[in-house]
Amino acid sequence: MAQGWTINAVGDTISFYEAPANGADVVVKEYGNSGSGGTNQWAVGAWSPRFGFPQEVEFYSDRLWFAATPTDSQTIWASVIGDYPNFGVSSPIVDSDAVSFVINARQVNTIKDLVPLDNLIILTTSGEYKLTGGQDDVVAPSTIGVKNQGNSGIGDVQARLIGESAIFIQEEGQKVRDLSYQFEKDGFRGNDISVWADHLFAGYEVKWVEYWKAPWQVVWFIRDDGVRVGCTYMPEQEVVGWHWHDTDGKYLDACTLPGKKESDCYYLVERVINGEAVQCVERQAPVLAPTEWDLWYVDCGLKYDGRNYTNTTLTLSADVGWTEEDEITITASSAVFSGATDVGDGFEIWRDVVTVEDGISITTRHKARMVIDSYVSDTVVKARSIGSVPVPLRGVAVRGWTFQRDTIGGLWHLEAKSVSVLQDAAVAGPFVVSGGQISLATPAGVCVVGLPYSCEVQTLELNAPGGESMRDQMKLAYKVSILLLASRGVKAGGINDKLYPVKERRFEPYGQSPYLKTGIFDCDIPAGWGVDSGRVRIVSDDPLPMEILSITTRAVASNGQAGGSSK
Repeated sequence: MAQGWTINAVGDTISFYEAPANGADVVVKEYGNSGSGGTNQWAVGAWSPRFGFPQEVEFYSDRLWFAATPTDSQTIWASVIGDYPNFGVSSPIVDSDAVSFVINARQVNTIKDLVPLDNLIILTTSGEYKLTGGQDDVVAPSTIGVKNQGNSGIGDVQARLIGESAIFIQEEGQKVRDLSYQFEKDGFRGNDISVWADHLFAGYEVKWVEYWKAPWQVVWFIRDDGVRVGCTYMPEQEVVGWHWHDTDGKYLDACTLPGKKESDCYYLVERVINGEAVQCVERQAPVLAPTEWDLWYVDCGLKYDGRNYTNTTLTLSADVGWTEEDEITITASSAVFSGATDVGDGFEIWRDVVTVEDGISITTRHKARMVIDSYVSDTVVKARSIGSVPVPLRGVAVRGWTFQRDTIGGLWHLEAKSVSVLQDAAVAGPFVVSGGQISLATPAGVCVVGLPYSCEVQTLELNAPGGESMRDQMKLAYKVSILLLASRGVKAGGINDKLYPVKERRFEPYGQSPYLKTGIFDCDIPAGWGVDSGRVRIVSDDPLPMEILSITTRAVASNGQAGGSSK
């Protein structure tokens, strides 16, 4: 039977939490004011519905730590070492016993976060404190203490651990600070790392922080207006670089999980689709794509992949001939075709043939492109070839093929939106989604469809290292040299001038999209003569990668100096 009862002194009644069994004896005794069996060894629990519960929890030094209830906002509790549910103490006290203490400061500072670095860092609304202990900083009930490390304060957004540093938002929500151990101080010191990017936070509040560990060390901040701000943070290289990202909608939340090759970043995004507000969970596409066909530089995208990853083979046969004037039968070893909707779609079929010349093996790829004329069954269609079918593909079962579609469906999440397309590694579009699909001008084997965005880089003012200042001089920037890594679709120009493309196509065969470019590429840029004419703008607005390693601007100034800037 559940123990306990309540007494109604007015009605002289006793109500049990659980009624006694039928026929059970119930004995009730009334004692005087002095009571019976009393004790003065008692305590009220620190946490309860009345006093509240801790708002922060962390593991450190093999203890479970709690901090800050509504009534004890500066109090910290730690469990027995290695026994996390145990918050008891011995008599006499031993070093492994549970610990509880209050941070004493000039004002009441609510504890907002506990950060396990070399020491346990306690972040409050108006200051940062280091937990100290005894020998080797071992925390024990008799040696525990705190030492102030700064008075910046933290808001409601949880700090993020990055290497040996903690990144947190000041209580006001518009300053980003780091905190790390400094040997010369023998303590922790922080810096305002957003001092060079005040324009990205002024007037806004940061609602969420996440850390993207690989392939680059980027801290993502979600502002209250739905813009995502990134900070490339590499303190060991003294790199702190800011960049902002918007989309056709608003970023509401972010989450980062470990991945095999890259960190997996997920975002909750609100978009207006076909006149209605819709929230989507979207994953950031991997930066490292296996092929150029798999590049993913669109928002809220979808991919159609018609490449064959199975053991299904296709065999080409012809009754008359193998030219583009002749009808050719395509027979699949298992069901591939779906019906009359296949008419107008196509195939790219290939076979690698190895020959030996002078003891050297040479692999030659023979390819044919086919357009479906009519549907026969789920394994047979009639088609015509674009050009003659190579001899090694005639009457041979091949596994190398891609099913090319002229209509891409499943795009209901982008209904009525203008989308950009990377079609077989070539840029296509824009297209407007209607009925959940788009119609391509030519069939595509691999197609990435999504909302377009523009990536833009602007250089700072020109400077001649070791020379006279050029900021107040009349200048003319006439050329920019860009060191690119695996990039395409790059354009350059002056700040307010027309953009000119960096030359892409060089030695690619006919029908092959330009390869990704690595190396230094020069681009003549039209720019006027003026005090503010030394800056350069570099843009990529196609669904293609742009990775810039350095920028060198060629310019002349009115004082006769030749200007250049390298980034």
